[in-house]
Amino acid sequence: MIFPRPLHPGSRVRMIGISGCLHTENIPAEAEACRQRLEALGFQVEMDETCQKQVGYLSGTDRERADALNRAFLDDTVDAVWCMKGGWGVNRMLPYVDFHVIREHPKAFIGYSDITSMHLAIRKFADFVTFHGPMGTSGTWSDAVRNSLLHALSGHPDPVFQDGKLECIRGGSGEGEVIGGNLSLLASSLGTAYAPDTQGKILFIEEIGEKVYRIDEFLCHLYLAGKLTGLAGLVFGGFTNCTNEYPESGFELHEILAHWAELAGCPCACGLQCGHIAENLTLPLGLRYRLDADAGVLCLSERN
Repeated sequence: MIFPRPLHPGSRVRMIGISGCLHTENIPAEAEACRQRLEALGFQVEMDETCQKQVGYLSGTDRERADALNRAFLDDTVDAVWCMKGGWGVNRMLPYVDFHVIREHPKAFIGYSDITSMHLAIRKFADFVTFHGPMGTSGTWSDAVRNSLLHALSGHPDPVFQDGKLECIRGGSGEGEVIGGNLSLLASSLGTAYAPDTQGKILFIEEIGEKVYRIDEFLCHLYLAGKLTGLAGLVFGGFTNCTNEYPESGFELHEILAHWAELAGCPCACGLQCGHIAENLTLPLGLRYRLDADAGVLCLSERN
């Protein structure tokens, strides 16, 4: 796996809209606020025109958003491509993305949520490390979030992913490349050319706003497609606002996660500070990590 060139103070990043648009009465002001959040990290930030576009609920047509991504990677004066926000729409633009250009011009790519689809696609067709982390619309960042992000982008990710211990769901330890992201996007990739190869990998999963039975459905889909077998490990992040539609007779979220972890038959832990949560730490997708579920620790492998 190629690690993109590190970012330093003064590095030039381009913020683009490849997913949903800004839903506000004053789009220019909100886009500027997004730019300032990234600029406060010490980078030179330029905004692609897609940051202020609105085509339905998208930040431009499918071709416009794909062209913006292609241009950003092709421009060798740009050190990083930073997604403005998630929402929905990345899958729609995938047929128009030039992965040859992306493969020949690897650089830091940052985002999460709907951006999961592009993380999977870059891993499949360009084979370099990308960063599951905060975006322009991600709001106020704590010192922990900021430090995790800057350490990862500088080429020195934190050796131990987070200070707090993970909760063990199924014991054991395993080592492998970390892949994954948002559960519903992982499930939607199945049957397409962008579906991930999970064999020997540590699969990271997070979600927001889905009913517990839908979490069950998505995990079942992954299992039936063979994506939960042969894993080196399984680690769950935030499951924000994932409520039980049947509180008196349904399964609780922890029961669903434990059920599929047991069928996966690999070390499994939950509570990773990553995803749709306030403390959204930056996870470099594509690097090798070691998951010790018993100790509740996810740490970088020495084999990177």
